[in-house]
Amino acid sequence: MFFLYFFTACSSNADEANGQENLILKENQILNIEKISINGKIYDAKSAESKPNINFGADKFYGYSGCNRFFGSYQKNSKSMSIEDQSVASTQMLCHPLEVMEFEHLFLTNLQGNFKISYENDKLILDNGTMKIFFE
Repeated sequence: MFFLYFFTACSSNADEANGQENLILKENQILNIEKISINGKIYDAKSAESKPNINFGADKFYGYSGCNRFFGSYQKNSKSMSIEDQSVASTQMLCHPLEVMEFEHLFLTNLQGNFKISYENDKLILDNGTMKIFFE
């Protein structure tokens, strides 16, 4: 009985350690955006020519939001990251269909504040309380 408890406890601690390790946002990796949720409403950019994505460097990020390219700066620790209100900029092209522009506007407008870094079903999620970004 003791051995069963010991091995179960060791297994749980190993899983917790691996879970904490996963919360680290990897630098210089292109992350495809599956969808976003704004105040609980889901939006995706399936009509975009290419998948929206983001790449986080040491303290800068850049990406593609379905129509335009964007970039900015951020600060992070192992469980959260912060993007200042005025730190995001983008190109200003118009695109069709309208759903792509709506996705892009909502995404870039809400890409600010403090984001909690988490994982659900082995997928990275960034959540600032208003917007959740779900990555593939």
